[in-house]
Amino acid sequence: MADAFTITLIRHLPTQGNQEKKYIGWSDEPILAGMKTKILSQEIKQVVGSDLLRCRQTAKQLFKEIPYIVNEKLRECSFGDWEEKTYNKLKEDSLYQAWLNSPRQLAPPNGESLEKMEERVLEGFYHVVNEFENPVIITHGGPIRFLLTKFTSDEKSFWEWKVPHGCNYELRWVDKKDVLEGQRCTSFSVEHLMENERM
Repeated sequence: MADAFTITLIRHLPTQGNQEKKYIGWSDEPILAGMKTKILSQEIKQVVGSDLLRCRQTAKQLFKEIPYIVNEKLRECSFGDWEEKTYNKLKEDSLYQAWLNSPRQLAPPNGESLEKMEERVLEGFYHVVNEFENPVIITHGGPIRFLLTKFTSDEKSFWEWKVPHGCNYELRWVDKKDVLEGQRCTSFSVEHLMENERM
């Protein structure tokens, strides 16, 4: 496996809105102070990820001075008018109830459906694969759930994936061509990077 093509997906560290169980899609919150994490390999030349502050701050904490390259296509789903609201605030809204039943097809007001998010993320993901060798990607729960559903051999649906903040997924293929052809990875592993999980 020495010549395998590896992609590392990391979910950003938690924010205050995450702790309060709010919908935090394109809202640009900082990560919580005082998160203790592992410091990852300094052999990595660059890190790629969402342009949102929580991902940029996570990259700085995990990789120190390694350059961070932003790709806004790797953002979380936009929750539109429901940004920074909780289930309890929205549960009486009939549009919200309809969306809960069909989130891939329906979009929040002024937001995007999961299907639109998946199309956008896949475009950003393939761009990263084309541009970088063995990329490290820092992104959000929705994009990671989608990529794990699409590219691993686990028979899990989107919502069955548990993707904690600060979780590191390493996916391996025989070579880059297999990724670009949409083939599932040959193996993957999971590592938790946070020393004090506060979620």
